[in-house]
Amino acid sequence: CSDEFLNKLYDCGIRATYSNLFYMPTDCPTREKYGWMNDAQSSAEQIMMNFKAERLLEKWNRDICDAMNDNGELPGIVPTHGWGFKWGNGPVSDGSLFEQAYRIYIHTGSDKCLEQNLPYFKRYLKMLESKRNKDGFVEFGLHDWANPLKNEAVLTPTELINAVYTVKFCRIAALAARLSGESAEWFDNEAEKQKQLICAKYIGSDGRCTVNEQTAVSMLIYHDICTGDAIKNQLKECVEAKDFHHFCGMVGLRHLYAALNKCGLFDYAFKIVTASGYPSYRNWIEHGATTLWEMWDLSESKNHHMYSDVLSWMVKTIGGISPDDNKPVFNEIEVSPYFFEQLSFAEASYDSQKGRVEVRWERHGNSVHLKIIAPENNYVKYNGAFLNKGENLFVIGSVS
Repeated sequence: CSDEFLNKLYDCGIRATYSNLFYMPTDCPTREKYGWMNDAQSSAEQIMMNFKAERLLEKWNRDICDAMNDNGELPGIVPTHGWGFKWGNGPVSDGSLFEQAYRIYIHTGSDKCLEQNLPYFKRYLKMLESKRNKDGFVEFGLHDWANPLKNEAVLTPTELINAVYTVKFCRIAALAARLSGESAEWFDNEAEKQKQLICAKYIGSDGRCTVNEQTAVSMLIYHDICTGDAIKNQLKECVEAKDFHHFCGMVGLRHLYAALNKCGLFDYAFKIVTASGYPSYRNWIEHGATTLWEMWDLSESKNHHMYSDVLSWMVKTIGGISPDDNKPVFNEIEVSPYFFEQLSFAEASYDSQKGRVEVRWERHGNSVHLKIIAPENNYVKYNGAFLNKGENLFVIGSVS
């Protein structure tokens, strides 16, 4: 695009991901070289959008299932010689069991991993059920890891993060059950129970989250647990309060940009992505980053992919090639770019199962010229209508 910083950031994300995709998604290629599952849950969508990684992830998915104990517990890293069952696991990490299989399905149409995982989904969710406290929440595992306070404070309660992820897990398991021809009733009921628990404890009578933090609020919006105007305004205020900087760790950042999009706050997300100062991606790059790093204060690993979901936000929002979680991209794909006033042009592409989708838009005075190249008839949709194969040109007038 016309912003060289965004181009550099995208390149950093690609480098960080590619150098960590050998044998399994590792945390960093220079230090631990472990298959940390919390990192991979955060970046799975970006990996599937930018790399043809389904074979690697299918193999690692099998390793994850093999690593599960008889009681349903998973380690924080896979594969493991035994380490990781007592620390570094929990839903923030264990969610890779669900996320990898789901993203493979969304992007390729292959339901093999979802169906193979179904017995493991059941075993894992039963394990979570056995660990609930008297209020029905699960408290163990990682929290919003690597936040700008460098984990000195848990900004969003672990039990809230775990509960929201449990809703997500149950929904994915329900999808797997339906694809397998089995009943999804138990999974549907568990998702609804967790949703009601969350709302009862963490949503006030004013419709706002009682935890006034970016992670908590964005997770509730992203997963459609709370969607009213009150909580959308709360997210807006949470960003404004930090002067348009993120103030969350890897869990929050995986949800923040998409939640802002759902609230129509595209410009707020753009301001965070391009912010200067601390904490910010720009601060890393100004200090010489050529990949994405682990800590916002410039310490620890200098090559992590756990913050790389910003790449999928760029493709979906600036490029407008937007896979919908409810409409797998092997069926159809929507193109809906947001024409940020800070940009004079942008282009993006996505190698779908039906061929490459290409988008380019460019400003001409107060109008935008948009070109969409579709690989097949009636596959790519723009402005509610399916497009013909090949170049499709549009002129959008009165764009500020």
